[in-house]
Amino acid sequence: MLKVLEVSKIVQGKNIRNEHDNEIAELAESIDRQGLLNPILVQKRDDGNYVVIAGHRRFEAVKRLGLPHIECNIAEGLSERDILEAQVAENVQRKQMSAWELVQIFEDMKKHKNLNQHAIATIFNKSDAWVANQYEAVQLLEAQFGEKIPKAAKKLTTGQIRSQTKKAMGRQKKLIICEGMRIEVLGHKYTIFCSDMDSETALREFIDSRKAGK
Repeated sequence: MLKVLEVSKIVQGKNIRNEHDNEIAELAESIDRQGLLNPILVQKRDDGNYVVIAGHRRFEAVKRLGLPHIECNIAEGLSERDILEAQVAENVQRKQMSAWELVQIFEDMKKHKNLNQHAIATIFNKSDAWVANQYEAVQLLEAQFGEKIPKAAKKLTTGQIRSQTKKAMGRQKKLIICEGMRIEVLGHKYTIFCSDMDSETALREFIDSRKAGK
């Protein structure tokens, strides 16, 4: 049911996205110019007020503009699963989220909704591998930056993280020529190419020479 409600009668619910102040400011400017193009989704509470289910950013933008009323779609009888799916459709499918942000959401869903990886993938309408890829991308960030991941890195998608990691590792790549062997060094990984039958002996000698050089 579509209805215009007083902003003072509406409270924020738990959103699956972290709101960024600059995003809210940009959205407020857009609403100020064009008006609210899409109503927010709310559900009535026992105390007579309403709670935001989907449209948190739009609601915050309207409040920032000081508007007294907002157009709402009023939902009835939504389960927690329904609410979660509505938030996913509202926030994730309309705007691409970063790997770090997605993993934060996954962890929250596991902790508070007791959902496993397959259930999370189903809600996002993705494969189990897609969920795993988000975790792997964040692990790459943690391996590169430790616990202090820069804000800019937290905004990267899985593909962007893999691309940057590949470039960073490529810069570390070295080529060593040692007694007929070709050794490619990538970080702490050594790939040794030998063309003769004494590869095992040559490998031992190479390792010993590296140890001696430390």
